[in-house]
Amino acid sequence: MENKIEKSEIIEGLDSNVTDHEYDGIIELDNALPPWWLYMFYGTIIFAIIYVILFFGMGKFKQQDELKAEYAVAAEKIEAYQKEHGTAVDENTVVLVTDADQLADGKAIYEKNCVACHAVNGGGGVGPNFTDDYWIHGNSINEVFKVVKYGVPEKGMIPWEAQLNPEQMQNVASYILNEFAGKNVEGGKEPQGEKVN
Repeated sequence: MENKIEKSEIIEGLDSNVTDHEYDGIIELDNALPPWWLYMFYGTIIFAIIYVILFFGMGKFKQQDELKAEYAVAAEKIEAYQKEHGTAVDENTVVLVTDADQLADGKAIYEKNCVACHAVNGGGGVGPNFTDDYWIHGNSINEVFKVVKYGVPEKGMIPWEAQLNPEQMQNVASYILNEFAGKNVEGGKEPQGEKVN
């Protein structure tokens, strides 16, 4: 006995809603949506319009104001972090500074940490001479910063990145190049490395 319903056997009153879509005996009807569903749908559209006006437009809940407040808090946190850890200076972005305060900071760091190996006048001792034209690892600000940051452990130069923040390393590297490079002090250590211009 076949249970398949033919189009001609459709319940009276529904045949006006039949569409042309049929698959495996399943007939698609084009019935009207229930009123409660339509009211909900239109309600969400109205809610969305009101929400956009209040939160993104001219209402009292403007998100731009909230965003600006969050930016201000973030800026304060960034400033506090930079004071503690220095700016985002690395061996690629470091620049040779000439500011007197920064060079004074570099001098203080040099006198506290570098004099034992490189001498007060930069002429060298255990470490190489900074005043001649010969440099083992190069004499650009990037190269000097990199040596200060990562050190040369096989030659006894420790990495300073754990003790100094990036700005301090930039200051001491700048101090070395501004104060000593090309001075050729008397009694300096014999040349090491390659001659630079």
